[in-house]
Amino acid sequence: MKGIWNKVLRVDLSKGTCKAEKIPDKVYEYFLGGEGLGAYFMWRESPRGTLPFDPANCLTFGAGTLNGIQQSGADKWGTTAISPSIYMNAGSAATASFGLEMKAAGYDAIVVTGRSEKPVYLVVDDDKAVLKDASHLWGKDAYEVEDAIHAAEGDKFEVASIGQAAERGVRFANIQTRKKSYCGRSGMGAVMGSKLLKAIAVRGTQEVKYHDSKELDKLNKEINRRLAIMDSQKPEWLQIKRVGTAMATELFAPQGNLPISNYRLADWPEGVKAWHASNYAKELNAKPWPCKYCVIQCHNLCEVTEGPYQFKGKGPEYESFAMMGFNTMCADVKAIAYACELADKYSMDTISLGVVIAWAMECYEKGVITKKDTYGLDLKWGNNEAVVELTKKIGLREGGLAYLLGEGCQYAAQRIGKGSEDWAVAMKGQEIAAHNWRAQYISALNYCTGVASGPNHERGNSQHIWVGHIRLPEWGIGEVENDERWSWKNAPDRNAKFHDYCNIINSAGHCKFQEFRGYTLTDLTNTLNAACGLGWNLDDLRKCGERITTLQKILNIRYGWKKEDDFKYPKRFMEPVSEGPAAGKVPVGLDQAILDYYKIRGWDSEGRPTPALLERLGMEEYAENI
Repeated sequence: MKGIWNKVLRVDLSKGTCKAEKIPDKVYEYFLGGEGLGAYFMWRESPRGTLPFDPANCLTFGAGTLNGIQQSGADKWGTTAISPSIYMNAGSAATASFGLEMKAAGYDAIVVTGRSEKPVYLVVDDDKAVLKDASHLWGKDAYEVEDAIHAAEGDKFEVASIGQAAERGVRFANIQTRKKSYCGRSGMGAVMGSKLLKAIAVRGTQEVKYHDSKELDKLNKEINRRLAIMDSQKPEWLQIKRVGTAMATELFAPQGNLPISNYRLADWPEGVKAWHASNYAKELNAKPWPCKYCVIQCHNLCEVTEGPYQFKGKGPEYESFAMMGFNTMCADVKAIAYACELADKYSMDTISLGVVIAWAMECYEKGVITKKDTYGLDLKWGNNEAVVELTKKIGLREGGLAYLLGEGCQYAAQRIGKGSEDWAVAMKGQEIAAHNWRAQYISALNYCTGVASGPNHERGNSQHIWVGHIRLPEWGIGEVENDERWSWKNAPDRNAKFHDYCNIINSAGHCKFQEFRGYTLTDLTNTLNAACGLGWNLDDLRKCGERITTLQKILNIRYGWKKEDDFKYPKRFMEPVSEGPAAGKVPVGLDQAILDYYKIRGWDSEGRPTPALLERLGMEEYAENI
């Protein structure tokens, strides 16, 4: 198989060793790279009973199969491990150039096991890999660490690093790279911190061999041109290159898809105006900050030069400002962007952070907690200063409420009680993201049935049939009526296809934002064939997605998943709102839709892969000893 190295770097932190290992073609043909390859190593290395902070928890940094092909979006790389939030297998992906550099160093992945006796960072320079003392970096934020490593090793290295929240075990701690892209969900940063691994720096000069370089160059040019033209033809405030994912407010508000006041409200005109892309660009002086080779350019470089919230750095994505702004009813764009910047430095997922703060605000409103518990902060809705201060306290793992919130709102609600479980918008230990299940019932189904990272919008993405107008016509999802978003008729089948699609994208190393501008499954299949020589058709592509999803489900079962977990969704799922486009809508029938999803997947009534499915996929060996 071309386009890969058939080689990973094995790092044993307990022994302090780094060595290369050859991997056979069949593993890549089944699981590609990125998160699929990471799931394979978790299956191989982390047995039943392994806990998130155990040395045996295998943390994989997987380069995508397509990393380095110079196609827009082909720079996605992923981390996988047993998650400290959901206590099952999880994956989380980022962009920038870390995956590209890993591939150029001659590795398809860096597989980390064990725990160091003292803080270390890993330096990978082509075929040379060495662990270095990071004691002087421990306690620093993630951005300071990247700067320090560049000063010590050189600016040509790409760095993935963690901050204080990850060191101190915040359950939703992330990993950053380039000060703009994050392995955000499921607590991968906390796993890295538990291993006393502060950072990885990687540099490479090697070129992988492709199956048909001429065809690949042709595809790259045609696809890049098409995507750029399509984005430029959109109205200004819907152009990703102009405002990134801030365009989402204008798209989502008319659908009732926004999370407002811990998901209790349907509309908030002040917030919709504040977080419209035009005001976002004005207040934050947003400019494109693209990843290498990308023509969509969704990342924003923002700068606030006056007032208490000055910063220059990554502008918040939709998920970040939706959960930190809409969900807390904070309309001060500069304040929330600054809070997100702090979260990024400390290494915290802003989705979970926004949910836990909103949960605390509702607790405060209802008298479950008081100023005595909140360090004197007035946690009323819309208090920007309180959001900023609480972000600092959670990030630094201060005692009391902030420490408890760092455990996630589901655990915090169990500890505090007093009915607060009823408004903890989380399941399986992880907070729900910024796509409102009332606006499209399939979101609730995705949250309940996802196997890659628990309830995770980006590992399913089926909500974008409506909110992002994504179609998968090659797999039978063509034109869809708007009112179908409140129907279960085709939801299980569509949900299954989007799960497989997302697994392929995250394993091939491609960015789903390209699909917002016309990138297709045919484009992906042709690109994989030109790069790797797979000779796949669209059915083969789907079968690969099924294999990755099935392996993740096998891992779920290994790490303790039970059928009833899929049905323990937040109480708020069934609480309607009284106004707006989704007024009165709740996903009644969700339980049956979950069971129908099992059937569509080829799982039995208990949600376990059947022998017939395993035989069809050639995966019998993977189901042994789960």
